[in-house]
This record gives sequence, C-alpha cells and structure tokens, in this order.
Amino acid sequence: MAEEATRRGVRMECRIEQDLPPLFFDPIQIQQVFVNLIRNALEAMDLAADRGMLQLSVRRDSERIYTEISDTGPGVEDPERIFEPFYTTKGQGMGMGLAICRSIVEAHGGRLWVEKNDPTGAKFIFDLPVEGQEA
Repeated sequence: MAEEATRRGVRMECRIEQDLPPLFFDPIQIQQVFVNLIRNALEAMDLAADRGMLQLSVRRDSERIYTEISDTGPGVEDPERIFEPFYTTKGQGMGMGLAICRSIVEAHGGRLWVEKNDPTGAKFIFDLPVEGQEA
C-alpha cells in the first residue's frame, strides 16, 4: 500500500506501540480489512486539494489492541450508514467493502467504527481482543 500512497502523492506515517502482545486472527481476513481501509483513505484524499497524510497507529489499551487509520480527505458525511451493505458514496463502488470489514472484525471479537479526524478527514478504528477468539 505504501507504493500506491507514493504514486498518489500521499505521505504515510505509521506508529506502532512497542511490546504488543501476540494476537490470534486470520491473517488473510485482517489483511483484507487493512487494505480496504487504507485504499478507501487514499481514494478519499484524491478528492482533497492537498493530498495530505495517511496515519496508521496501533496501540494497546487494557485487553484490546486498537488500530486507527486516519486521512485528511473530506470526511464521512453519513457515518451511521457507511457500514450498511450496498450503501456507497463512490461512483463505482458496490458498497460492500466496509460491511465486509465490519463483519470480519466482529467475527474476531472486535468492533469497527468511524470518527471525524480533526481538523479534516476520517478516522477508522477497529479493536481486537488480546485474548482472541476463533473467526
């Protein structure tokens, strides 16, 4: 994804907390979540005048690991609906990516949601339990 970000003129910054405990998850499924969220962020910043920055951070809080992917795009207009199947804000989107991401994260005992990124953009956050469950 770093190559795609560079091609689009977007800077990527990653902050991963040290000494994170091992997590138990299906690596292909969680990779799909990462790719979808990062690609959505890059596409959102295509619409911004300044290509901006994509930030990825991973941190532990109590018994959960939080992953945040934030962008400096235009933000999310309807945060309540974007996880619904077949709801899309893209001209060529099917509206399944975020619904699938949420179902994957929930199958792993986690949650996926979106918040406003300050001063502009969106921040997608998902958490996974340190003591994982089978997906």
